[in-house]
Amino acid sequence: MALQEKLPPQALDAEMAVLGSMLMEKDALERAFDILRAEHFYKIAHQKIFTAMFDLNAKNQAVDLITATEELKKNGSLVEIGGERYLGELMSKVSTAAHLEHYAQIVYDTALVRELIKISTSTVEACYTQADEPAELIDRAQAQLFSLSQKQEIKGFKSSKELSGEVMQIIEKLIIDKNPIKGVPTGFTEFDLKTGGFRKEDLIILAARPSQGKTAMALNIAYHAVVRSKIPVALFSLEMARHSIYQRMVCSAAQAELHLVNTGMFKKDRWRDLAKEIHKLGEAPFYIDDSPSLSVMDVRSRSRRLASDLKKQGKELGMIMIDYMQLLRGASKKIESRQQEVSEISRMLKELARDLKVPVVALSQLNRRTEDKSRGDNRPQLSDLRESGSIEQDADLVALIHREGYYKRDDESLKNKANLIIAKQRNGPVGTIDLNWIPEYTLFTNPAPENINIPLGMEQMTPL
Repeated sequence: MALQEKLPPQALDAEMAVLGSMLMEKDALERAFDILRAEHFYKIAHQKIFTAMFDLNAKNQAVDLITATEELKKNGSLVEIGGERYLGELMSKVSTAAHLEHYAQIVYDTALVRELIKISTSTVEACYTQADEPAELIDRAQAQLFSLSQKQEIKGFKSSKELSGEVMQIIEKLIIDKNPIKGVPTGFTEFDLKTGGFRKEDLIILAARPSQGKTAMALNIAYHAVVRSKIPVALFSLEMARHSIYQRMVCSAAQAELHLVNTGMFKKDRWRDLAKEIHKLGEAPFYIDDSPSLSVMDVRSRSRRLASDLKKQGKELGMIMIDYMQLLRGASKKIESRQQEVSEISRMLKELARDLKVPVVALSQLNRRTEDKSRGDNRPQLSDLRESGSIEQDADLVALIHREGYYKRDDESLKNKANLIIAKQRNGPVGTIDLNWIPEYTLFTNPAPENINIPLGMEQMTPL
């Protein structure tokens, strides 16, 4: 028998047992709604019956044989599902609703298998037509399979009634928690207070002109996340080799001068601090991919694989960092301009953040306009992002690094000063954060405590 002619997997007895349990006991309704949606049922009649009970429950009406019959009669589906007699058969299918979860899981798992068949079939058909590039086909299949493996909840519209209860629970949890840092902490106190840290599903752009310290800041943040917060972080480095990255992080943490370490000329008393930091970083959940010339689909594929591997270990990927965005290649070879390519890259990075439910931090270059003396002010702006249109639109948070001392090198008072400018924040304020910059250690730190406006209860936050 050809694959197309085979009957899709189904569990009709389990479907009947679920619906019968729901008609039998009120408590069984919510337990079923937690696991199933109408689409999970194979038989169309069962989908209609489930939907009728869902609608009744949403209207705070009792759900039983009589009300379900009237609801189906009202929407013209009673005859299609087999009439009141069939509803009675459903109730006779089970004697108790105690095993509802077991039956519901069978229905759900069978629906997942049908979805897997659907994905596989569409992938095979797409391969035969060759309408898309092989890399695009692989990425699409991986995305669909990863989504299925994560058993993500049904997407699409949700009623206001459903959302009201969920949002109430979120707010109640926030009140109890009373922690302003809800995402991955960066270690920069005032920045974390203004942003709440790097939040799940957000695309964060960290941008600067060359030599302003965007890689240094990214590594400072990564160190804080993996060593101090024990949050797994994946770093894609398209410019620097993995050993150079690791060495920079260790030297920054140990406050050892990088150029002296590179020449082996550092003082011996620094060796103990370096060894200590190497050990700490070695125990941290930090993962580096320094493959050159990666495409955005390579990043997506490898990130999904790492997330899956971590999940098998009982861990959860916490953040993805990319150094830097302009070195990534797009997914399609048919794109005509670099601006279109960057637009595709930023869109796909945002999709990756949502798919994996992690913050994606992409470093980006700024154009040369910041160095135009006719502007009178070298402070970067949102419009200074290279190929900025799509990046501005897709990003949830854009932070720009500025060091005035880089432009005024004769002014010693500016040598160790830096600003982190929040140029865009979708769900929070914009503004400028003062930081210290220690070039010898390629290290950004919080300024002196008296210069930070720290709310009560946050005084003990450890700076980088």
